[in-house]
Amino acid sequence: MFKKYAPHISFLTLLLIVSCATKPQSDVDTPEYHFKAGMRAIDNEDYQQSITSFQRSVDLDSKFALGYGGLGLANAYLKNNKNAKDFASKCASRGSKDPDALSLSARVWITMRDSEKRWFKRSEDLLEKALKRDKDHEGSQYWFGVAYLYNYQFEEAEDYFRTVVNKRGEFSGQADSKWKLSQKIVRAMPGTPVGKKVALKEKINRADLAVLFSEELKIGVLFDRMPVQSTGFQSPSQAAQTANVTIPNDSKGHWAETWIKDMIRYGVMNVEPDGNFYPDDSINRATYAMAVQRLLVVATRDESLETKYFGEPQSRFSDVPSSHFAYNAMALCAERGIMQADMMTGRFMPTGPVTGADALLIIRGLQSSLRMTF
Repeated sequence: MFKKYAPHISFLTLLLIVSCATKPQSDVDTPEYHFKAGMRAIDNEDYQQSITSFQRSVDLDSKFALGYGGLGLANAYLKNNKNAKDFASKCASRGSKDPDALSLSARVWITMRDSEKRWFKRSEDLLEKALKRDKDHEGSQYWFGVAYLYNYQFEEAEDYFRTVVNKRGEFSGQADSKWKLSQKIVRAMPGTPVGKKVALKEKINRADLAVLFSEELKIGVLFDRMPVQSTGFQSPSQAAQTANVTIPNDSKGHWAETWIKDMIRYGVMNVEPDGNFYPDDSINRATYAMAVQRLLVVATRDESLETKYFGEPQSRFSDVPSSHFAYNAMALCAERGIMQADMMTGRFMPTGPVTGADALLIIRGLQSSLRMTF
């Protein structure tokens, strides 16, 4: 008799074990609590920890849509697109009537924008569904603005950000920041697809700068208009005939190899003494000023620009002594209106990052300076 029911007893025992494993252990051991903990981990870029929290939330409640959305978001940041899409789908299906879940699923697709061709359409569909559920849902309006921003539809993005800012709710601060970014990009007027892409970066690197100088500033065209030189500086067409440019080892096969090679050939950006270019190193304001200085020296054929302001008795900036290695470059940029110190504090902030939008605005100032030169 006992043997007859043994298999069933084992199965029931297994179910009991599983149910015990997902039983709440305290008053704060809830799906909602673990979801919030997971989102804090996302904000801190601790994606593995966020997965642990989100997984616990769905272990406690297999129907908890936001937990699946969180898992999708963490996997999207980790470039695990297949898992991210699967979890985003589960979030949207389990939370089909919840605008929070639908907007979170859309956020997963927005995060995958660099690797998924249909990211905008997918996120747009989800956000439209969310706003049908609640036409005033703040999170959906904010993420719709972000989707439009990254799809280079700046006017539509600003409309959503304006609406969210006026609500003065949870997303108001984020919307205000993105709204200002959109306005700055419009002022910077990126004229090329790569310029638009770089404009949205929170900080640029040396490869990005090489591309911007080549594509947005059009250095090749500018320099080829220079008078032919028999000695000294040469135009790129002259240099191409005489120079044998060696690509640094760390730039061979890099996505920006072509542009890096051009910048080295023109003498605008240099290879480091160890033979590397370091294309993925971030650019700060001091190094950007140095690059601008070098470009002006090459363009004007005036090497005295490299020492014109060095060692001034009184520094122009409250946070930079005139003995700073990049002081001359910073003073040169400030003098020509290409880069400015903070009007209130007088600080140049040499170690501060350069966003893509700021990089483009600086290029517009550089173009004005060069037009005055020639």
